[in-house]
Amino acid sequence: MQHHDRLTKAYRGLTADQLAALAFHYMTGANDLEFKRVADAVPLKDYRCPDVAYQARLDGFTRFAAYWAIEHWRLRTRKAEMLGAALAAIRRGEDFEKTDDLLYAHEQAESCLLALDAALLTICADNQMDPADVRKMAGTEPFKPMRDGMTADGEMQAAMQSAFAELLAV
Repeated sequence: MQHHDRLTKAYRGLTADQLAALAFHYMTGANDLEFKRVADAVPLKDYRCPDVAYQARLDGFTRFAAYWAIEHWRLRTRKAEMLGAALAAIRRGEDFEKTDDLLYAHEQAESCLLALDAALLTICADNQMDPADVRKMAGTEPFKPMRDGMTADGEMQAAMQSAFAELLAV
């Protein structure tokens, strides 16, 4: 017990940053007993802060908007990459099959972008959010495919809606 008291006293002399670094190391399974000792050494404080439910919800909205933006720009990059590769293949006179595959991948990216936008509209409606706010944070506008008649990838839309809903779960 004497050893525990010395360690706890030593931990109490550390800064919050140092304690957090030790706790992170120990919480990875390195030493459960030391993790508890570090946690016991963290001073308890009383705080005045915004409502936790409000902050959790705002954090969820922010995570959702960030995730949506990342997926949007990832798909836009994929779309541009496939179209550029198809045009380069055409200029080089490569076989039709390769060019067709690249154009198909481009259309798939567009279908996924439409699905992402549809998921955005659904999630925003379900959570009293304005999709324009999410798009503004992402620096983009509603996606418009190159050809009329393109449809959203239903599987992608369902997967994105599910993932977004998890981010917003409080």
